[in-house]
Amino acid sequence: MLRSFFLFVLIFSCALSFAQVPQLGATIEDEFKGTTVPDKWKSESAVIIGQKTEYMFTRLSLNKKSAVVRINEYVHKRIKLQDKHSLENFSTFYYTTMGADGSAEYKVIKASGKEVTIDMKNAIQEEKDIPAIYKSILLKMNLKAMKMAIPDLEVGDIIDYTVRSTIDWDLREHGIEFTPFIFSLANEYPTMYQMYRFSMVNGMKVRFKGLHGAPNIKYDAKSSLRDEKGGSLISYYFTDKDREKSSDERWSLSYRSTPTVKFSVVLYSDNDSESKYLGEAIVDRSGLDVEQIYKRYVGAGAYMTPAVNQLVGYTVEYMAKKKAEGAFKTDDDMIKETYYCLRKVFLETYYKGPVHSELEKELSGKKLYKQVLAAEKKEQKEEREDEIRMNSVTFATALRVALAGLGIQSELFVYVPKKYGIWREAMFNAELDFGLRVKLKKKYVYMDAFNNFDAFGTLYPYMENVEGYAIGYTEANSYFRALVPATTAADNVEKQDYTLAFSDAMDVIKAERKSSYLGAEKLDVIAKANLTRDYLKGDFEKYFNVPKSKKNEIPVETSTSYENPDRELKEKERSEIFEKELKGSFDVDKYLGFDLINDGRYGDTAWLQFSEKFTLKKMISKAGKNYIVDIGKILGGQIKLEPSELTTRQNDIWMPYARTIENNLVVAIPAGYTVEGVKELEYNVDNESGAFVTKASVEGDNLVINCRKLYKKSFDKKELWPNYVAFLEAAYKFSQAKIVLKKK
Repeated sequence: MLRSFFLFVLIFSCALSFAQVPQLGATIEDEFKGTTVPDKWKSESAVIIGQKTEYMFTRLSLNKKSAVVRINEYVHKRIKLQDKHSLENFSTFYYTTMGADGSAEYKVIKASGKEVTIDMKNAIQEEKDIPAIYKSILLKMNLKAMKMAIPDLEVGDIIDYTVRSTIDWDLREHGIEFTPFIFSLANEYPTMYQMYRFSMVNGMKVRFKGLHGAPNIKYDAKSSLRDEKGGSLISYYFTDKDREKSSDERWSLSYRSTPTVKFSVVLYSDNDSESKYLGEAIVDRSGLDVEQIYKRYVGAGAYMTPAVNQLVGYTVEYMAKKKAEGAFKTDDDMIKETYYCLRKVFLETYYKGPVHSELEKELSGKKLYKQVLAAEKKEQKEEREDEIRMNSVTFATALRVALAGLGIQSELFVYVPKKYGIWREAMFNAELDFGLRVKLKKKYVYMDAFNNFDAFGTLYPYMENVEGYAIGYTEANSYFRALVPATTAADNVEKQDYTLAFSDAMDVIKAERKSSYLGAEKLDVIAKANLTRDYLKGDFEKYFNVPKSKKNEIPVETSTSYENPDRELKEKERSEIFEKELKGSFDVDKYLGFDLINDGRYGDTAWLQFSEKFTLKKMISKAGKNYIVDIGKILGGQIKLEPSELTTRQNDIWMPYARTIENNLVVAIPAGYTVEGVKELEYNVDNESGAFVTKASVEGDNLVINCRKLYKKSFDKKELWPNYVAFLEAAYKFSQAKIVLKKK
């Protein structure tokens, strides 16, 4: 809850009376004067000699209506370049600034000791993502990125730069909890010394947590000031030394494996039990307050708007009619159909409604739930080809209320996404997300806001194995601890069935491929496969209903038809997309067609299926009277582990989800030839973490090959990494396998 206007006036009428607020960066520690690095890091591409980040939070009273906290940021980094690769990486300097007066200073210290100052006036704005080493440690903030070319760098140079920023945080607009800092202390280069300091005035407190070996925060007596009227500027800091570089390991989550710091500055609030209003800053190491989480989020499942009224009204009326007709054998069937009917109303409203209407804005997430989302700019879920995702608040309210209208209760589910860690490690609202959960006969189903293509019960990877609280609506203050189970390898499947034949000239392979996807394996491909929007007509026909006109509802056109004037263009675009992706895996001679079999949008086993025809080249080589075929390449690109990966693993293993990848090949053996090398195609590596198992045999005139690769878990301890090496190496070796077509 935001503080009252009276309290704002109280705080901001009590300004500090220090003669001078200390300047950030006024002190340069001895660690920033060094030029040598430890012998153990001589072979590293670059070494961070020192880096310091400072933030100062002070109060401003601009006028009677403005309540502002000024945030000053200071960043200082000193890096030694030790090889040609580092010269390439640092040939462009990027920096992010907050506020109009953001600035940077940059110099190069040559091996001779000569210092070269770079004039930053020619820096230009950078629209693309910038390298991680230059990014702000703020979890999220609208930052402006700049870049500047750095000429004449040489091996042995030291680059030394500072960046200053200022932002005025409007408390009335953004609230009293400032954007949190969540960052790992492990950098992409070894770090000799790093310091982080946070200073703040009366009426604020520090929320801090260090995880996985991160150092503790300390009171900084030298940087803290007090005046004769009882005002104070209190500083806290921590240092970290001799930090090895982060290992860019596949399948790792930085915040769950490396030393991580979570830090935020918060104004005291009316509902803070420790509130002393203008009391001196303290360190608060407490986690999330479940009662406060409940109060903050309960409204997200009860936010009735004209858009929600329209969605619910149509859905309940249609479903009640079908229920009366005896269309549903069980409540489970009714729950699923309610989900799909709501999705249909959403899509019909979006695609048939007035372009850029207020309704469209509410449905697609541009108009957000005030209390939950206004104070923190919520990251929108990634959208893909032709995907429209419903706003989370609209989804949670509409589906919950529609189900309640049919006598079925559901709950809002507030959770910590997998990348941030477990519930007891979370500290900030910015770490939370929410969806809906509903009880079926045998299990709970957890759902995020749907898009055009989501099938009921398909779990998004970021919700797997997460902890949170389910909020009920049948009575007040109803919330329960809940854990989302992980999916299994059988829930997420990619299966490809090939029929292969050789051309008469034995120069290309003619291929027909049927691709099938289930569960989370569909996520990257389903929108592209449904690019023609043929699914809309089926939805509109199945869930057609003429709703009664009701108050507070926005009318929407409804019919069984869908005009799709761009279908031919979209069909051509879809073929081009899949042809391009195929060429990323194979040397394609010709791409001959795409046919959608099943759109993958319905049912517990909602398979997405399509077939393709194409020809492949450069897979056959002549050897006298015989031919050598690179049959293993049909598997596509397989993971090739680096030498260092074969023996060491620093972090635990975080898969996005367990999954099965299956390839079945039926290869027509040309007349007059036999096949050699069949036994070499068989592998059987199977352990508790995964498997790679293949079978190969000659059946009549065909070579039949079956390959199954399983990732059995979504998490494993790093000690079990040898299990992954075993089946990943087997899969890579198979991808290099060849057969010989021997002339009889």
